[in-house]
Amino acid sequence: MGDFFLKGLWYTWLAMIEKNVIKRFQILEELLQELNKLKENYQDLLEGDATYQQLQEESTKFREESKEKRQKVKSNETLIHLEEEMKIIKDDIKDNRQVLAQELADYYKESGLMEITGEDGVTRKFAFSVRITEEKE
Repeated sequence: MGDFFLKGLWYTWLAMIEKNVIKRFQILEELLQELNKLKENYQDLLEGDATYQQLQEESTKFREESKEKRQKVKSNETLIHLEEEMKIIKDDIKDNRQVLAQELADYYKESGLMEITGEDGVTRKFAFSVRITEEKE
């Protein structure tokens, strides 16, 4: 009888959490829609201002000129090689961070601990972050 009662409480608790999460999704969606409307109004007002339009034109011209100059400087073979090396290392860092995140999640799941001490003697605490994505079919 006790296990049945506890399972019932657990399912009730889980249903409450799920209801709260769904409600939070709705709140966020409404806030995002409101923000987008405000951004549109803001942008419309800016684009109607002659001073702003002139500033935008000058800014675009400056960006184009800067881009051309940057491309000339970056055509240096040494710079190209260094950029390639940096890209490879950045990709390795990204991959290793993803693997580390999974390993830490596994470590937490198995040990229940939220910290780990490295070879250097420094204890590091875990900070979990959740990101919501839509399921792709």
